[in-house]
Amino acid sequence: MSKKIIIIAAALVAVLGGGGGAVYFLKPDLLPEAIRPKSAEGETHSKTESSKTESKEASKKHEPEVGADLDVFVVNLAGSGTQRYLRTVLSLGVKDEHEKEKIKELSAPIRHAIIMYLTERAPEELADPAGKNKLREELQEKITDAIGHKMVSNVYFKEFLVQ
Repeated sequence: MSKKIIIIAAALVAVLGGGGGAVYFLKPDLLPEAIRPKSAEGETHSKTESSKTESKEASKKHEPEVGADLDVFVVNLAGSGTQRYLRTVLSLGVKDEHEKEKIKELSAPIRHAIIMYLTERAPEELADPAGKNKLREELQEKITDAIGHKMVSNVYFKEFLVQ
């Protein structure tokens, strides 16, 4: 009788182990995050809908672009009290080298639009990351308005100093 119990127990362990291994290798998204197998990049292996959507959005956001660097901007900031200054260097993300050359040709209206917009900002608006992100978005709109069509896909701060 004890041999039968050992054989049944061994068979049960083999079935459960085989089932667990099958889930681990074939359906890892059913496992808790802590025990999912790691991919080659060190990230957990998961094929959930949200991660698929995120990767599609990331590929759209990171299309190849060329940086068109602008010269240094030093402007007085708006506000009462002591005079405050902003010193920044911007790089504009464009599609290709041809558009980079167009940015160079249109640098006068672009610089004018940026300077006029920056001088209207108060130092408090630029203190936190949310203010800087809002500034990037609005600068992109002002540049688009200045050149008459959307050519700039991103505005990057290479330097940013409020004094």
